[in-house]
Amino acid sequence: MKKKSILIGIVTSIVFLMSHAWAGPQINPGKWEITTKTEMAGMPAQSMTHTQCVTNDDMVPMSEDANQECQVTDITINGNTVSWKITCGGQGSGGGMEGTGQVTYEGDSMHGTMSMTIKPYGTQVKNTISGRRIGNCNATK
Repeated sequence: MKKKSILIGIVTSIVFLMSHAWAGPQINPGKWEITTKTEMAGMPAQSMTHTQCVTNDDMVPMSEDANQECQVTDITINGNTVSWKITCGGQGSGGGMEGTGQVTYEGDSMHGTMSMTIKPYGTQVKNTISGRRIGNCNATK
């Protein structure tokens, strides 16, 4: 009987640890205020703030009023960090931007970076991202 209790305890512990390993980032879903500071050579830094409903299915911070169509791909989760690739269309042929980003969630806050390259010029754009949960998502999107 003692061996059976020990075995049940071990199996329960393994299942518990595995569920935490497969869990997503430590994120509190809801309405988030996200600030992006953009830096590019030869231009003063600019900051923009927007709100976004962040969920376990939509963890990549993206402004809905972006001027360009952007496609996010290759989303990966490693602990509390979400990483992705991004490609944005541009005017005319050969235009647009591409890059990578990552944010780390810590419950009601997050921080990260996104590095972009403007095609075809090769201009580098660095974005510093920070955010905080400000409430629940609206019923309508």
